[in-house]
Amino acid sequence: MGKRLKIAVFSGTIPSTTFIEHLIKGVSQTHKVLLFGVQTKPVAYESEHIKVYDTPKSHVKNAVVSSYRLLQLVLKSPKDAVKLYRHTSQFKKRYERWVWFTKVLPIILHKPDVFHIQWAKDVAFYTVLQDAFGIPIVVSLRGAHINYTPIVDLSTAIIYKQEFPKIKAFHAVSKAIGEEVKLYGAKAPSIHTIHSPIPPFFFDHYRACETVQDKTIRLVSVGRFHWVKGYETALDAVALLKNKGYNIHYTIVGPDEFTEALLFQCHQLNLVDNVALVGAMPQTELISFLRQFHGMLLPSLKEGIANVVLEAMAVGLPVVSTDCGGMAEVVIPNETGWLVPVRDSEAMADAVIALSETSELELHAITKRAHELVKREFNAEDSIAQFVRLYEGVVGG
Repeated sequence: MGKRLKIAVFSGTIPSTTFIEHLIKGVSQTHKVLLFGVQTKPVAYESEHIKVYDTPKSHVKNAVVSSYRLLQLVLKSPKDAVKLYRHTSQFKKRYERWVWFTKVLPIILHKPDVFHIQWAKDVAFYTVLQDAFGIPIVVSLRGAHINYTPIVDLSTAIIYKQEFPKIKAFHAVSKAIGEEVKLYGAKAPSIHTIHSPIPPFFFDHYRACETVQDKTIRLVSVGRFHWVKGYETALDAVALLKNKGYNIHYTIVGPDEFTEALLFQCHQLNLVDNVALVGAMPQTELISFLRQFHGMLLPSLKEGIANVVLEAMAVGLPVVSTDCGGMAEVVIPNETGWLVPVRDSEAMADAVIALSETSELELHAITKRAHELVKREFNAEDSIAQFVRLYEGVVGG
């Protein structure tokens, strides 16, 4: 093995999401991983190749830590200290200058070989690392930050068009997102599709699904309440199924309480007894919980590739999904699931009926193909290896 690179995996908070934590541990097997940001709770990494550089929440502690870091930077590289001061001087408010100075300071001090930004919206504040300090930047493209944020927030679109053409490399979770980022000036050779890995224990829990009996259908969705998740369409579809004589039960896992809009919709459509909420739960508990349902429903308006669908496919639960983002790359009609147009409640209801009427033999064949596809395309070892090659290519290029 060659020299260990210093890879900064940056999300702003430590620890981060399940996917990012998995990435950190995987990359640390071959390279050093540097974590910058605010530590929100105690965390201890087993690998000696993972280093945490916390920015304290307390202003007093931050002042002490940052003063020491500044002294180190002045001794190590006076030119970098001057460039950092000039960069943060552009902020009009003194507080903003201080905040961004203390955020960027440890990154400049420890100078990673690659700075991997996990949330695209952060790009405006950190491209200075590449422009002024020569640290190549990789930007992840997962969903919201590229799918709809630049559409509803034109200032974000302007920033993307300014900064994306300069970015060394992009990580896209789906081919569809990779195409979308080109609209903001990203160059095709810089875009690398790497699927988000699914934890191995999901595959270990694969089991043949239950078929629908006596027109009683139990459906489940997993995710936060947000307009992009399309729950309004799902509720309309549930109402259609109920009106067609199906005994329908629909459970949403994740939120603690209904939004006013969805609560009103449930009352208006007479679905109060048909729809239930279950709070968020650990992935290991979710697996056993999913076994009571006949199908996973993804009514989203936009997605990268929804992890909840991949997890459902991994454990053998049939999937009905909207054709949004990269979902068509995994939910293949008549092969691995049912795919319907976005915002089309009638098509969604028809797909659920088709699922319910599929023979046990064919349904198990569909879920088996879905399981094998996810196992082949979304396994953790391959994903980590692709990220490592991406980092090495960015530094070598």
